[in-house]
Amino acid sequence: MNPEFRRQLWLQFSPTRLALLPSLLLTVFVAVFLTATEHPAPALAIAAALLFVFLVGAMGTFAAGASVIDEITDRTWDQQRMSAMQPWAMTWGKLAGATAYGWYGGALCLLVALPAAMLGAQRQWLPQLTLAAILSGVFLHALLIAVNLQLAKVGGRMARRGGIWALVLVLLWGLGPLFAVVRRDGVSWWNLPFNNLDFALASAALFAVCAVGAAWRSMAEMLAVRQWPWGWPALALVATVYLSGFAPGHRLAVLGVVGLGTCAVLTYFALLAEPQSRPSWQRVTTRLALGQWRAACLQLPRWPTTLLLALPFALLTALTLNQHVTLPWAISDQMQLQPLAVVLLMARDCALALFFAFSPKGRRPVLAFAVLMLVLYGLLPWLLGAAGSKLLLQLAQPMWVPGGLSLLIAAVHLAVVLGLLRWRWRATAP
Repeated sequence: MNPEFRRQLWLQFSPTRLALLPSLLLTVFVAVFLTATEHPAPALAIAAALLFVFLVGAMGTFAAGASVIDEITDRTWDQQRMSAMQPWAMTWGKLAGATAYGWYGGALCLLVALPAAMLGAQRQWLPQLTLAAILSGVFLHALLIAVNLQLAKVGGRMARRGGIWALVLVLLWGLGPLFAVVRRDGVSWWNLPFNNLDFALASAALFAVCAVGAAWRSMAEMLAVRQWPWGWPALALVATVYLSGFAPGHRLAVLGVVGLGTCAVLTYFALLAEPQSRPSWQRVTTRLALGQWRAACLQLPRWPTTLLLALPFALLTALTLNQHVTLPWAISDQMQLQPLAVVLLMARDCALALFFAFSPKGRRPVLAFAVLMLVLYGLLPWLLGAAGSKLLLQLAQPMWVPGGLSLLIAAVHLAVVLGLLRWRWRATAP
């Protein structure tokens, strides 16, 4: 048996906990049965379904996240890294073992919910709903493990608390597809008609596979097992194709905009969630100088992959957006090369993050970078706009410049920051 799975079972189960949960659930179900005025079966089905959501979706998810964070806070993670376990064995051991108690209670709830729902009028939907609920639980568990593994690289309060907030943001990001699924007239995805429940089941399966894959690759990084950097751009492509399929028309333009936005989000998340230390980049540059391209790719962080992937999406946006869409701001009629300027500004921001990370005296480079982003994208344009200085506003924020001039100003921004980064690199050379 998997040692990590067995260890998690020892931590999760005890004779007292094994007997306590069925007793509590039985008490709740008896209370619901006795208090139901008419037809207790629907009331039992609803109560069991809500308890399943609580035990699997809430308690199981928190247990999955704690299986990573507790290792770090208790300073036992180094022992895990020194073990002979492979990343996949460690991943499914934590994924299945840490959440086993929640699934134990969830299975008891299903034993009540399914027979009770069979007495209702919607029993033909039970297989899809049950499987979708199980897959959603797996998705939430694996997602929080993956997010916590990434935030564990940052350390501090971000590692202990940031995982829940990242999970909330991902769930909010999925509200749009969820609303599309619950519509009564079915789902049209890439002009293909789907039944609501069938599409929800397929979506849950896709999300679960992506989350488990993300947890596995994140675990491999934490265990210092190098892998080819294909996972992060693959996730961006999957998310882009999935979200773009809901567009009613102009699909190429939507694909470009959604792809550019998805790559931007994943680039900034990886940039902030991974430590950008100078020694790690020194290894990359040394491999490149020696012509060891494979070794350099294995050492490469995640964010450059989605930054490069953003370029073809920007090209697609620039070619298709002007033909179909009129945007609600002043530069809408001259929106030509701004998508390419966005990529240059993303590269500028990444170089700024490295500039702060390479500082020998900087203790909080992520905080300094976040403050600078607020100044560059919020405070500075606001002040310049309030002062009525249109020229300075355009120089500070190239996205407000029409046509190809925005690309030129963004390129100047990038060149200046790259010059600063080169100076910092040489100044911190050993």
